[in-house]
Amino acid sequence: MRRFLGRIGEWSVTHPAAAIAAVVSVVAIVGVVGGLRLSPDAGTDKLVDDDSAAFVGTERFRGRFGDDAIVILAEGDLRKLLLTRDSHRLLGLEACLAGRVDRSAVAATDVCSRIAALGATRVVFGPATFLSEAAARSNEAILRQVQSLEDASPAERQRLLRQFLSSGLSPAAVLAGLSIDNQQFVSSIVFDRTKPGAPPKSKFGYLFPSDRGALISIRLEPDLDEADRREAVGLIRTAVGDQRFALRHGSYEISGIPVVAQGLADELGSQIALLFAVALVVMAAVLTIGFGPPLRLLPLLIAIGAAGFAFGLLSLLGGSLTMASVAVLPVVIGLAVDYAIQLQARFREAVADGRRPPAAAVFAAVRGGPVIATAALATAVGFLALILSPIPMVREFAIALVAGIAAALAISLTAGLAALSMAPARTEARRRPPRGRIARPLVVLGERARATRAGLRSRGSTAWSRALAASIRRPGRVLTVAAVLAVSGWVAGAGAKVVTDIRELVPGDLPAMRSVERLQDATGISQELDVIVSGDVTTPEAIAWMSDFKQRVLARNGFGPDTPNCLAESAELCPGPALPDLFDLSSGAPLDQRRVDAVLAAVPQYFSQAILSRSEGGDVAALSFLIPVMPLDEQERLVSGIRAELDPPAGVSAEVVGLPVLTADASAALSGSRYWLAAAGLFAVALVLLAVYRSPGRALVPLLPIVLATGWSALVLAAIDIPLNPMSATLGALVIAVATEFSVILAARYHEERGTGRSVGEALRSTYSRTGAAVIASAVTSIAGFGVLALSRITMLRDFGVVTVVDLTVALAGVMLVLPAALVWAEHGFHPLPALRRLAARAPRRDVDVPT
Repeated sequence: MRRFLGRIGEWSVTHPAAAIAAVVSVVAIVGVVGGLRLSPDAGTDKLVDDDSAAFVGTERFRGRFGDDAIVILAEGDLRKLLLTRDSHRLLGLEACLAGRVDRSAVAATDVCSRIAALGATRVVFGPATFLSEAAARSNEAILRQVQSLEDASPAERQRLLRQFLSSGLSPAAVLAGLSIDNQQFVSSIVFDRTKPGAPPKSKFGYLFPSDRGALISIRLEPDLDEADRREAVGLIRTAVGDQRFALRHGSYEISGIPVVAQGLADELGSQIALLFAVALVVMAAVLTIGFGPPLRLLPLLIAIGAAGFAFGLLSLLGGSLTMASVAVLPVVIGLAVDYAIQLQARFREAVADGRRPPAAAVFAAVRGGPVIATAALATAVGFLALILSPIPMVREFAIALVAGIAAALAISLTAGLAALSMAPARTEARRRPPRGRIARPLVVLGERARATRAGLRSRGSTAWSRALAASIRRPGRVLTVAAVLAVSGWVAGAGAKVVTDIRELVPGDLPAMRSVERLQDATGISQELDVIVSGDVTTPEAIAWMSDFKQRVLARNGFGPDTPNCLAESAELCPGPALPDLFDLSSGAPLDQRRVDAVLAAVPQYFSQAILSRSEGGDVAALSFLIPVMPLDEQERLVSGIRAELDPPAGVSAEVVGLPVLTADASAALSGSRYWLAAAGLFAVALVLLAVYRSPGRALVPLLPIVLATGWSALVLAAIDIPLNPMSATLGALVIAVATEFSVILAARYHEERGTGRSVGEALRSTYSRTGAAVIASAVTSIAGFGVLALSRITMLRDFGVVTVVDLTVALAGVMLVLPAALVWAEHGFHPLPALRRLAARAPRRDVDVPT
């Protein structure tokens, strides 16, 4: 490996322009081309495997009934919305959204024509069209009844009409024709006069969830690409804002899973871009102050290139910007900064020994390259263990990380070394007196930065010397304390809270969240959970089972016959549209196949399209439940309870589906796999180090601070009461990655120093004064940069930043405090070393403070 890396270094040094051009070209092509295609992903295909029953069922449901519903809340007094001319405005909007331009109750507008031309809407189900269709069907039935009674007496005719209409409408009103303008007809359909206050009928809760508004549901075509989906949502917003459809007694609010997911993805994307830009500026400032010449900002440029390459490659391979892939940034940037700083540290050592920059660059490649490559290999293999995750999003996270690590190492060894070889030697640098008004202040700032850097180094050197002496003097005590703290952290981490309620993760004033809150305040619900039933779904036995299943689920979750609506505190879910609703099974009339066929033949396609899909591939029925926003652990329990009630008859299968199901399953899988995946990653790192070093001692000792750091991280997060969230929960890998990098590099440098004949104390002092300083510089740079995220007003990003800072800090503490003790213990056990006592007697106190 050393010979191979030496040749790479020589080529980069002898052809610096070619090396830099090649790297820049590759990074630019992959990063720019791929990055332009990368966009925030609010889809569900990254939550669970595409061969899982929930995903297959959800995709089948979408293929038959359309994508997740976009919900438009018509908020206002329900009676005024339905019993005034507002009902015609609702009817016009529903027709426009469905692309029925020629049937619109108002003149066709440009937006309606564009919706029709796009053809993105599969189903539009709204209150005004529902009432209009009900009136039309009732008129047809009445006409047939009247025509059959031409020879009947007027009294008999009126008696039969009253019998036909159980609503209590007057014969005059019936004979005049039913429509949405007929207040008596509309009231009889919508409101339950048998209950105090005549609330909306609960069986129509998916249209009239409360007396505070009505709902329009829009299901888009399931196979739309991202561009068409965004255009469709934009057109729907435009149509809702059209003054032709403006309500006189209410207002509209757009919500639903597609709208909310898109809004949150856009908001998070813009916030992340801004905050990471500020983070890069802060990291540049830290490198300028704390990292000396030459080329102070080179590590940051390499890190940016590696991150750009990783995300570009992720996009070219079909990936997207998810919450997990965002977590790639701190890992890749942190590792890339460390690779570059370690090579520059070796380069500076060679320059200090009298080598010219080209020769020093080759020396850095030969001496530092194998160690960094070993650390990178171990880290990458550790991340590859995440491919075992049951969540596609986490597997995508692993692939992006491995690509970023490879890019960081390659850029550091090629373009990084080429740039260093072109740096002027210190002896050749010429100091020119400042000229102009701008030059003098810059010189003053530079002098202040050098003074600040010198002061920080002096204080840091003193503090670190004492900590190193403590680790050497009492290795057993240090390791025991570290182990106790780690065990405490693991215990605390086992009960760590993972916040999954979206209302706690983003500010409530975000437009996407305001729409959710407004919808839920007015109706008690905000999303839909579905059950797809396949097989012989139109038999009396299947319909009876679906009806019984629906009532059992509702009763189990607090929605009974006396529950007024979805706003009731006892109701955890509410009834949605379902095939059994077409049949009045409570009347006691026998349900046979003849009656089933007659009802299905009479039901208009507008009604049946939301609950029954018939095709050559088989019949599929839908049962829907309406649920509020809730934490994912509660959502998981709700889904599990519904699954427990599934006992379909022979010839029928049923599956709980929908985005709430996928997110609940993903949350459960994430919680269940987080720890064993970390253990698998550590095991993979151990195997790589054993294969490279072929020595159990050299391979396993660097793992000790890595293992302990995972417990420390959990303990610190528990102490400062920072809960995990779906975004920060993936950062357990950050501790392993950074700690592996730091530990392997420092342990390798220690053994290198020991190989020159130095004692344990001398080897440790030399290791930590040189390589250790570079480790601190890279860690502090990353900590300062990602600490900026803690200033975000978005809770998810703020906690992500805090967890990142904690993980980087404990990784640094592990290798700086525990690794020296582990190295001493590996050679001499827990007892103090006599040689170290004699060394301490001769050395200044601040170097190795070991009492004699």
